[in-house]
Amino acid sequence: MPRRQRAAEAGTSRPLDIRSGDTVVVIAGSERGKRGVVQRTLSAEGRIVVEGVNIRKRHQRSGQQRGGTTALQGGIIDFPAPLAYSNVQLVCPKCDRPTRLGHRVEGERMVPFCKRCNEPYLRAPRA
Repeated sequence: MPRRQRAAEAGTSRPLDIRSGDTVVVIAGSERGKRGVVQRTLSAEGRIVVEGVNIRKRHQRSGQQRGGTTALQGGIIDFPAPLAYSNVQLVCPKCDRPTRLGHRVEGERMVPFCKRCNEPYLRAPRA
């Protein structure tokens, strides 16, 4: 049985190549062609949230008071809904084109690299 099929049956999720802070472009769906920065990833569901893409509206009822005088304001709230991981493609910061990531061993570490320009894909350090 193939490894992916075994993982799907076991309920485990595959780690995503895209992380929060990466720039992606939407390649399928009604938002096709839009670029944005990944806000968060939902790897168990295979979905990601991209800033400014797939904006939905939620009709929020005003909330109860919490701890004194603070009350949640009601109204129509815009929020980015998750996209399927397969509908976006990573954008290389060096060549500024949509690309896939390859991995190669440099020294003792696996280093991701852009498949188009063959340069290492360097992510900004997390704060």
